[in-house]
Amino acid sequence: MTTDIVALDIAELTQAFDAGKTTSATATNTYLDRIANQNGALNAFITVMADAARQDASASDKRRAEGKALGPLDGIPIALKDNIDVAGVPTTGGIEAYRRSVPEKDADVVRRLREAGAVILGKLNMHEAAHGATTANDAFGYCQNPHKPGFTPGGSSGGSGAALAAGLCAGALGTDTLGSVRIPASFCGIAGLKPTYGLVSTRGVMPLSYALDHVGPMARSCEDLTVMLSVLAGFDADDPAGRHGPTDFSSALNTSSSLTGLTLGYFSDLNRINGDTVDPAMSMAYAKSLDRLRDLGATLEPVTWDGYDPAVVRPKALLLIEADLANIHADALDSNPDGFTPTFRAGIDFGLAQSAPKLAKAMRIIEQVRPVARRLFASVDALVTPTTPVPAFSFDAAMPKTITTFTAFANYAGCPALSVPMGKTEDGLPLGLQVVTPKREEATALRIGSAFENSLKD
Repeated sequence: MTTDIVALDIAELTQAFDAGKTTSATATNTYLDRIANQNGALNAFITVMADAARQDASASDKRRAEGKALGPLDGIPIALKDNIDVAGVPTTGGIEAYRRSVPEKDADVVRRLREAGAVILGKLNMHEAAHGATTANDAFGYCQNPHKPGFTPGGSSGGSGAALAAGLCAGALGTDTLGSVRIPASFCGIAGLKPTYGLVSTRGVMPLSYALDHVGPMARSCEDLTVMLSVLAGFDADDPAGRHGPTDFSSALNTSSSLTGLTLGYFSDLNRINGDTVDPAMSMAYAKSLDRLRDLGATLEPVTWDGYDPAVVRPKALLLIEADLANIHADALDSNPDGFTPTFRAGIDFGLAQSAPKLAKAMRIIEQVRPVARRLFASVDALVTPTTPVPAFSFDAAMPKTITTFTAFANYAGCPALSVPMGKTEDGLPLGLQVVTPKREEATALRIGSAFENSLKD
């Protein structure tokens, strides 16, 4: 039964609950046993909430027995990136200085998960302060890629990607500022979605950049992402970034697998876009994926990013991020400077050294990406790219400076963006395909991703 439970996605696990084939208590204990056995080597979890999870699972089973199940997430074991507040449980943000920082209230996304009956298994490892893409965390230990020990799972939501890929939870939440949901989704071979800016509340989430932060679901399939997003999405009047938008995404799955009628933009020269060498395995998988999308009925059109140069905008975004971090962590930096790594402190010092006019100019340059997105989506329904220019790499290797080339565009523009698996390298490292759509068009992205996923099963 352990293997069977871990093989089930969220929708299948809910069906098994409803059919009486298993229970939330059994599923929760299965995942907790796997965490106990595997997390020592993987290092995906920072905190395991075993007792609370078992209590929540028992409560779910009781509701279901009484015919009062709360919906498709009731009883499903979920794990959270450790920058998302759970009342009474430390929120470290992957930072030593916050090891004993315990919030009094749940984040809004946690409140929504609880109201849907989800079982919270614990808090997941991440890059320090979400400020990096490798989850090489010196305070809580490096999180390993389940496909190859010694390799990064991506970041900053590396624990979320690793836990899902290793079968330590049925779904997870991550956060995404320049690609931190989609990069680990790509590196770990799972699905991850960054929603439209403001569609999912960030209240109760340790910020990295107020203008670029998003919370997003991570799961094993687009169907599971759709279930999770339908719970997470909703206007939060107390979130300064809150925006009204859709909350029902079932149309993404209630259509045929055909993509006839959709026009998808693609890049004919990845190296020109990336400004560096794209891994040949990534280029080959991307070309095959475009052929597969054509076979599904989509019209493919070559596009460019006229008016947007990732290499120009990237340092401006990092400048803003580091200035925000200097404000967010000012008190902790003053009281406990040794609770932050030297690399992180150097970034903060850089942010503090920037003038107000320079910061204002950086923000203006980032804002100019929005009209680029509007022009792009005037002619195509979605943009499809590789999620990353390279597959996962060794912790001993330098992180490519262009790691966010394809992902960051959606953060600057505030558009939804999805990563789904599109194959593996010869040595078994996953590769990701990204689908970017106009604002509030999550259903279109999920429809494309779901059709692509299903075609790989044929």
